[in-house]
Amino acid sequence: MPEIHEELVGEVYRAYKNAPHSRSRDEVIYDGVKRIMFRLNRYKNDPIKFGQKAKTATFELESMLNRFYFSDTEFRERLLFEAKAYVLELSPP
Repeated sequence: MPEIHEELVGEVYRAYKNAPHSRSRDEVIYDGVKRIMFRLNRYKNDPIKFGQKAKTATFELESMLNRFYFSDTEFRERLLFEAKAYVLELSPP
């Protein structure tokens, strides 16, 4: 079962493209990453499982972005950066 839903990434991309200025694009990216990586919250109390799922989710997201959004480099880089930052934010101590 995939960790990332393609539909959510598509929704985030549409909202990102329709955002009127850079501040709202930042908010769209941040909120979108929280929605895309929502399953990671389940594993916060189990560091081993969290590490595995975070690695899988990040890899799937990167593959999906490279496959479908290759033409929009800025979106890909910003979304992947925020996803990695979100994983670090959720990481158990």
